[in-house]
Amino acid sequence: MLKHIRNRAVSGLAGIGIAATLLVAPAAISAQQPVIPEGETISSWVENGQNGRYLLQMLEGEVPAGETAMTGVILSDTDCAPDADGINHCKNEIRLENGSVIKGTNNHRMSVNRCLKPGETVTVSPLNDEWAVVLTSEHEATR
Repeated sequence: MLKHIRNRAVSGLAGIGIAATLLVAPAAISAQQPVIPEGETISSWVENGQNGRYLLQMLEGEVPAGETAMTGVILSDTDCAPDADGINHCKNEIRLENGSVIKGTNNHRMSVNRCLKPGETVTVSPLNDEWAVVLTSEHEATR
């Protein structure tokens, strides 16, 4: 009987440890979300893509200096599995009208705002050295 009670106590403690880990894990993961650039109108990554306007976190390449906007074509949309907070960090490649290719991460929630579609024509504008703004035809339709 004593052995049975001890096993239950150990199981209960293990359960509490697992529950505590699960409660803390989302906060730790949330802390890993990129900071939304200052001056942007969205308050969370859930909103990124609203009305066809996406913030793209730049990984490689850049919109050429002196350009305010360039037309581009989405080449890829990969690695879209959501994190523990339900935010997708899709990797996108975009070929700009000058032939250069930029690569970036589209942090958004797919269940709220769709991914960028390969073959889709977009407008890309630099925001700063680390971010670009990608506008889809949906954005143009809401203007």
